[in-house]
Amino acid sequence: MQKNNYPGEWLSKKSNEIINKIKTKHMKNLIFTLLLAPLFSFGQTYYDNALVFQNNIRSYYNAPSLYYSNDLSLQAQAWAEYLASTDTFEVSTDNLGENIFYIDKAYARRTKKDILLEASINWILDIEDDYSTFNQIVYPEATNIGFGMAENETSIYVVAKYDKLWK
Repeated sequence: MQKNNYPGEWLSKKSNEIINKIKTKHMKNLIFTLLLAPLFSFGQTYYDNALVFQNNIRSYYNAPSLYYSNDLSLQAQAWAEYLASTDTFEVSTDNLGENIFYIDKAYARRTKKDILLEASINWILDIEDDYSTFNQIVYPEATNIGFGMAENETSIYVVAKYDKLWK
């Protein structure tokens, strides 16, 4: 008897059919699923750490979790690009909640900072003079958030937009 990796005649007819299906089209689908599904299931987005951080802070104040919003992110991105292009630091005049932040670009790159997380931490800690950034994060009526980030030659600007403005 000759040994090989495929037992051939030892298997039942049904087993052979299953193996042949796996070896052809189904095997390609299985490999595709096994290799790519984790990328889609477990891939992190650029805002995950900041969103988790803000939701953790909110949980201490019994505020509902924030959910990421594409629409708010588009608005936040537009304002971040404006701030970077004008090299100014000012909140917008819309009726949305908003937190803004900037960081030296060279420092951020050198220290490999997660810039959105760094901004979120700063908004929590920066309460000596003004509680507005902290209050915006924990405001229970705000349930959606979007992030924008833009840079110029020297700075990186971050904008978080919330669906409700803290009052």
